[in-house]
Amino acid sequence: MSITLQACAQCGARQYPPRDLCRVCLADALGSVEETGEGRLIVSAIVHRSLEPDFAGDLPLRIGTVHLACGLRIIAFVDAGLADGAPVRLRQEAGRDGAALWYAGALETGA
Repeated sequence: MSITLQACAQCGARQYPPRDLCRVCLADALGSVEETGEGRLIVSAIVHRSLEPDFAGDLPLRIGTVHLACGLRIIAFVDAGLADGAPVRLRQEAGRDGAALWYAGALETGA
């Protein structure tokens, strides 16, 4: 399983969210690249209240910051049972309204 990120054809920098210009060199030569989605859960927190009605029935929610091997940091929903500092793999799923949401799950060894 892999994730798709925006990448600069000039300097190779990955970025999320997608932008019109590269965050590093300001080039507009941007395309898509597949990444493994592997990284480490830096820190997580429990959200007990949300102003977003779509998440009201799912509370409490666990969110965290994932540092990807490609150097990006992405905030994602965190699967139960993962400790801060654990190796994870990101996946992207469509939310109820069709928007893409990031999820961090356990990194399966040998996968």
